[in-house]
Amino acid sequence: MKIRSIYRYHSSRSLYFLATMLVAGLTSSCNKQLDELRPHNVIFEDIQFDRPEGYSKAVVGTYNLVAGGAVASSFNYNDMLIFLSEAKGNTIRALDAEVNKNTDVFNYINSSTKDRSHTYEFWRGSYTVLLHLNKILGHVKAGETNAEILQAKAEALFLRAYVYFNLVRLYSKPYHQSPGESLGVMLVLDDKVSPELAPKRATVQEVYAQILKDLETAAPLFTQKKSNSYGSKYAAYALLSRVYLYMGGTVENPVANFNQKAAEYADKVIKEGGYQLLRDQAYLDYYKTNNINNKEDIFAVNTDYSQGLISNYFVMPAQINYTGGLYRPSPYLLNLLEADDKRNSFYFNNVTPGYPDDTRAVSKYMIGYQSLYGFSPFRYLRLAEMYLNRAEAYAKLNKDAEALSDINVIRQRAGLTALSGLVGKALMDEILKQRKLELAFEGHASYDEFRNGLPMIRNYKSGSSAELNISPNDKKIIMQIPEEEIIANPNLVQN
Repeated sequence: MKIRSIYRYHSSRSLYFLATMLVAGLTSSCNKQLDELRPHNVIFEDIQFDRPEGYSKAVVGTYNLVAGGAVASSFNYNDMLIFLSEAKGNTIRALDAEVNKNTDVFNYINSSTKDRSHTYEFWRGSYTVLLHLNKILGHVKAGETNAEILQAKAEALFLRAYVYFNLVRLYSKPYHQSPGESLGVMLVLDDKVSPELAPKRATVQEVYAQILKDLETAAPLFTQKKSNSYGSKYAAYALLSRVYLYMGGTVENPVANFNQKAAEYADKVIKEGGYQLLRDQAYLDYYKTNNINNKEDIFAVNTDYSQGLISNYFVMPAQINYTGGLYRPSPYLLNLLEADDKRNSFYFNNVTPGYPDDTRAVSKYMIGYQSLYGFSPFRYLRLAEMYLNRAEAYAKLNKDAEALSDINVIRQRAGLTALSGLVGKALMDEILKQRKLELAFEGHASYDEFRNGLPMIRNYKSGSSAELNISPNDKKIIMQIPEEEIIANPNLVQN
């Protein structure tokens, strides 16, 4: 079946077939936990959802999609999310000087074509995940009381918020820039389809409102305690903290009620969630271990059952004479590290053939790393971020002492001395510095600048990129929607 657009097909029956085939594939996938999807010819939705365990199996399969399976390429959906979130920042530098998919976003070109950018795969992959989730949610009856079905509903809502938040970050302006007028992404919230379906882009405000609604609805529905590879009540709280922080205004013009919410949800996770900051040797070994049973991870995209190539983007593979390590820690990032900062251990000597002066690489995606492929989890939400979120929210609420206390927790865990007397701009600068150091290569780069009304500054050259100073108001900070989607859907407006 040749698809012109995720939400425009030649017949409603073809989309129905796709949706039901995908749901049927979920049943197969869960028997091997998060193994790759293998769609079957059995496509009857009534059979899938005629018992509670059918919902559980269906939602488990969607984790495979966000772990990579939503995109049919070796550089998969999970890889793209990490890379696209890091590429616009100043924590990495490029070795590749060519103009291609690997440099398009990094150089702020933001092509809309699938041969020059990852936007085609990521946009379509995101709506593939949403199609699965809406199909599951569409079968949950109003007034449902079965705990297993409600657990599946909660996880589906959490994942839908996860997907929409990542979409709106990449394809839309920061929240502080006229959210009621600026365009977000397509809000598709049910599994009803027709040949005429061609959704418009909702506003940024509407997309954020839906994300909040999904998370706030999901949180009280969680009934099972699973590993951190799955959504949970406290994962929903943690994501709510991040979302409200993104809505919390700029450094110069903060929004008090949103920052209060960001702090409150972070506080719930810190005090009630049962998570712990890893310390000493456990912290040094953090990125050498899986997320399963890890006390710091809140939600991690487990890749044990799906290989990824993100490690090859950041590290030279173990075999001799492979090219690799296309992106390395920037001199700006490395210069922020103090000599006795334990986070120095997350970077190591690693030389790419042809680049003898290139000696530093990040080790955050190297579990079992023997070749091109890595199995390291994508640590999307962890406890350290909650301290950083609460610190920033407190600072914007003029609670300087509380903010400094949280920052000192992060500093001292990293082996640095506690600071005293920081207020105002100096305090906020330290908060953003610690976010940069603690969360590097974990999908936060440039967002922290742009959502705070600050420019993203690269004071170094790399690859084909010169030094950069990108304003948060620059149109280049957001990705373009794939041109195929613009052609297929006359209601879509291009960035």
